[in-house]
Amino acid sequence: MEPGNLENLIEKVKTIAQGPHADLLEKFVDLLFEHEEPEYFSSEDLAVIEEGMQASLSGDRSQFISLEEYERKHGL
Repeated sequence: MEPGNLENLIEKVKTIAQGPHADLLEKFVDLLFEHEEPEYFSSEDLAVIEEGMQASLSGDRSQFISLEEYERKHGL
């Protein structure tokens, strides 16, 4: 990480943590901490995550399902 970027990142995280996406941020951070390997995601994984985040932020929810629908599909 470039010098000075850590402070910028921390400020962004603080802003997100106080906004409407706080729960999503918390879940994402928890997911990252669950992995013990230094390489959390492949470049393909990161591309898919980025695509999903952009779709969500643009309001396109066509590729997402609700938690209730997920639980129903998986018998939870």
